[in-house]
Amino acid sequence: MTKSVHIRPFAAFDRGAWDAMWADYLAFYKTGLPPEVSADTWARFLAPAPNHIGLIAEGEGATLGFAHAILHPGTWSPKPVCYLEDLFVNEGARGHGAGRALIEALAERGRAEGWLRLYWQTASDNATAQALYDKLARRGDWVRYDLDL
Repeated sequence: MTKSVHIRPFAAFDRGAWDAMWADYLAFYKTGLPPEVSADTWARFLAPAPNHIGLIAEGEGATLGFAHAILHPGTWSPKPVCYLEDLFVNEGARGHGAGRALIEALAERGRAEGWLRLYWQTASDNATAQALYDKLARRGDWVRYDLDL
């Protein structure tokens, strides 16, 4: 059964729910961040900065998940591109459309604002996420490398 999902931008009153989901997201990826980094991340999504997009999914009186995206210029087109950096759905809400709704809300905004593309990545062993992503987008051939500075 699909829950009714509503997507909206972050609001200041979402901080407690976001903190809990952000902690679960970081735990999923077996990492942690200093509190000041998380506080800065949250503040950037509430600031009037058009390049930081924070969305929250709600349904049946509960917070279901979030999306963090960064809109940026590219070199292959004058149109901006959007990187979906973080997507999280609470464990109990998975499989009910919240992840899809978050991605579709970003895509809808991108079409309305004339973005070139929306792109994202996930861990190679995250089969659950890939099952959704394979339904929504084409899987690219690129391999990602990270050079930590």
